[in-house]
Amino acid sequence: MRIVNLTTSLAVALLFPACGGPAAEEPSQLAIRSGELSSAPAASSSVTDPEPRAVGSWSLTGDLTSARSGHTATLLSSGRVLVVSGTTAEVFNPYTNVSVATGAPTWARTQHTATRLESGKVLVAGGWIGRFPLYWRSTAEVYDKSTGTWSSGDSMSVPRGNHTATLLESGKVLVVGGDTTDGSQPEAPLQTDSVDLYDPATNTWSPAASIFMPRAGHTATLLYSGKVLVTGGRFLDWVLQDAQVYDPDTDDWSMPAPMPRTRTGHVAVRLNSGKVMVLGGGHDEVDFYDPYNSTTRWTTGASLPSGGSVISATRLYSGEVLVTHSTGQASLYDPATDAWLSAGTLTAPLAAHAATLLHTGQVLVTGGSSGGAVTTVQRYTR
Repeated sequence: MRIVNLTTSLAVALLFPACGGPAAEEPSQLAIRSGELSSAPAASSSVTDPEPRAVGSWSLTGDLTSARSGHTATLLSSGRVLVVSGTTAEVFNPYTNVSVATGAPTWARTQHTATRLESGKVLVAGGWIGRFPLYWRSTAEVYDKSTGTWSSGDSMSVPRGNHTATLLESGKVLVVGGDTTDGSQPEAPLQTDSVDLYDPATNTWSPAASIFMPRAGHTATLLYSGKVLVTGGRFLDWVLQDAQVYDPDTDDWSMPAPMPRTRTGHVAVRLNSGKVMVLGGGHDEVDFYDPYNSTTRWTTGASLPSGGSVISATRLYSGEVLVTHSTGQASLYDPATDAWLSAGTLTAPLAAHAATLLHTGQVLVTGGSSGGAVTTVQRYTR
């Protein structure tokens, strides 16, 4: 494991080609626009187009027991949703719209990860402490829904937050990168290239091959092959453009072609086709990674207006993708037509909310920040 706060010309040359990415494409003509004059006016007056009709609908469905922002919301095998942040946790029942406090985590944390294991238990790892001298946690704990209690175990190799955690086909959990803490410079913004594997059979962590460059704010997506695609992120003051693929069978990394543009704080979702949709991170352009095309790994699809404000992307049972924005907007992507539609609006502009696909096919959005953390729970029905 290396914690890096110095760069080299080689790393820069590798991850930031001199030519940059391809020029940003013009927004797709399929983008929805409202309020334009009709091309077929009546004889006596002009006619304006009506507001575009939103696809699906949103409804308020209760409240959390605590206001939350930067939390995790994990679907349990029961269909309920475990919500964790700070010093407390709760379980929201989408069938009764009631949230009930559950056992308190051993350690307070936000900006952590929560991963449902094959056993149905939930692994919560890392996160923000906000106190000198560590700031970030290396601890992990497991929630048991049958007892509503937490059990602690082995810690990760380094403290981290804003990392990724991916459930592999083996049942192990791959944790990559993240913001971390250097004991000699506790307030310095540092990232790590460390990669750890959690084995639920032994409740222990072991080191895996380090990623090529330290990073936080990246994405990690499980491919149908069982490999994991990691994209972008930030390293110190740089926003990264690279893509890397981890092979669990060989414990090594490969570097396919970089993304068409730099991204951090973005989202990625695997489509039914096996392609990976990458969006947000300050761009309206939407890029697709094709693991089956070694010649042309990346293509660009229809742009998403206000795409830079994306918070979440959830693949529905239909194969469509619901996207929520910090502006309160929601958008729906149809892979069959490469088109975006309006999916209505949330209750308010909400940063740092969490979106969870329910067993019913609806999407539950919990909490977020709108001038402060909120308790709001709302759901989208297609």
